[in-house]
Amino acid sequence: MALKAEGVKVLLGFVLILCIGNSEEVSLPSDPTYNAGVVEFVPAKVGLPKDLVIDNLKRIKAIIESEATKDLDILVFPEYILNNMDMKTYIPDPKDGIVPCEVTNYDWFLTELSCAARSRQLYLVVNMLEKEFCLPFANQRKCHPSGYNTFNTNVVLDRQGRVISRYRKSHLFRYEWYSTDILETPQLATFTTDFGVTFGHFICFDMLYYEPAEQLVKEKNVTDIIYPTHWFSELPFLTAVQNQEGWAFANDVNLLAADASYPSQQNTGSGIYAGRLGRLSAAIFQEPTTKLLIAKVPKSEYRSSYQMPTAIEPVFMPQLVTPRFTKLDLQRDYNVDVFTTKLLEENFTTVNEMLCHRSFCCDFQIERQKIGDSPSHQAYRFRLAAYSGTETTFQRVSSSNQSLCAVIACTGSDLYTCGYIFPESVAVGNKYYFSKLQISGDFIKAKRSLIMPSTLNANIMPLKPNVDFTWQEVESSKTQRITLNLSRPQMDLLTFAIWSNYYSTVDNTHNLDPIVNLKQPIALTSSAVTPFSFKSFQIIFSIILIVSLKTQFN
Repeated sequence: MALKAEGVKVLLGFVLILCIGNSEEVSLPSDPTYNAGVVEFVPAKVGLPKDLVIDNLKRIKAIIESEATKDLDILVFPEYILNNMDMKTYIPDPKDGIVPCEVTNYDWFLTELSCAARSRQLYLVVNMLEKEFCLPFANQRKCHPSGYNTFNTNVVLDRQGRVISRYRKSHLFRYEWYSTDILETPQLATFTTDFGVTFGHFICFDMLYYEPAEQLVKEKNVTDIIYPTHWFSELPFLTAVQNQEGWAFANDVNLLAADASYPSQQNTGSGIYAGRLGRLSAAIFQEPTTKLLIAKVPKSEYRSSYQMPTAIEPVFMPQLVTPRFTKLDLQRDYNVDVFTTKLLEENFTTVNEMLCHRSFCCDFQIERQKIGDSPSHQAYRFRLAAYSGTETTFQRVSSSNQSLCAVIACTGSDLYTCGYIFPESVAVGNKYYFSKLQISGDFIKAKRSLIMPSTLNANIMPLKPNVDFTWQEVESSKTQRITLNLSRPQMDLLTFAIWSNYYSTVDNTHNLDPIVNLKQPIALTSSAVTPFSFKSFQIIFSIILIVSLKTQFN
């Protein structure tokens, strides 16, 4: 009996050690918050395809297994930072409940991440280039002649390393159309966690479209969104953090956004946002930077009573020279050239003006105070802008339907200088500061619309909601009167705007390459196939080859 009792003590001690060793904080469904992390990540750029994946995976795992993630419930990595076109992988269907860590016939990097998620006991979201077997020339949905389709895919792993959700990008950006496929209907991808939150997720350029981004929020009532991206920032309205915070604010949803970090190619800007409460943590960089951003995120049902962490805002002090970003490469929004604009006087102090584009009008009330003259410093000029129509595009990729009222910075007096920043070689001074800035406009009410604040300072960060500006909406039968009002003086504004997206329904074919035509399904009918023809032989041989390969790999 003594030996038995001693054995029980040893067993209890071992169990106690295990419990202490795995005492990381896990949020419960009853908790008002959950712990989230997003990673701004520098992807490897030089090396053989497999070596790049090895490098990326090693650094991804180091973050997952670091001390900094021990209390996280969910961790999100950016788009296009793990594998590449030469190292595409098969991803299990979530309905199969597969844990790649326990199954040996999945790629090693997917297996390693599954094991890491299980070891760290957190939900993990990683973007991958996925390949999927299909039958070319068969009477089915589109299939690439190679015998497999390629998707830009989010993979969600739960605390046990199980694949529980998969989303394939719906809206491809520029040269993705050469090599990447899409589903005929955008997916509405969601998953529910053990801490009581249901997430929806999509990828990068999807944010500018109604399907699936707005569908998740407006039709599925999803309150928490995961957003891996490899965003190309564009002035004056669509830089990364600016767009993320504006989108989260307008939809009043929690947003976990992780961006790749390659500032010299316009990629940087990640954050965690709590709807109309604003950002919980966000950053953008001038140099390639890998950084984990962490925040306690209030669940939607608790957000109305949630108190944001106390932040001591510096007392406003007018300064001729303030910090500014100059090394981050930025695109220019060429839509600006079709807006109705008005150049303000170089030394203006007061503006009370209405500016219209066709029948859409914007009201501007502006006051500036002088800081000082300096012949050795250049200063931004400013234009008022108004626009409502469909002549615009999103980064010259897809048609758009926009309405906006804006004050935008320009490096000169000509319209073509708007949407640029001064280079590092130019000394820039704040000869005036804005003491009052209010913009109002009557925006048409529509189901397929999103109206958001779009603000930006010289550090390529948006102004803080409820701190730096206020937002008011007054509805009538057909319009909403939106007012954006500066609530704190500002010296270094680049953008101050009400920006709306009415989600164009124009179908862009993106026919960038003749290979697109080969993706169309070909029906095997008696009129299309002649017995013993060379074409018949090609079709039959292709089908046999793909079936054979699929059998071997499975």
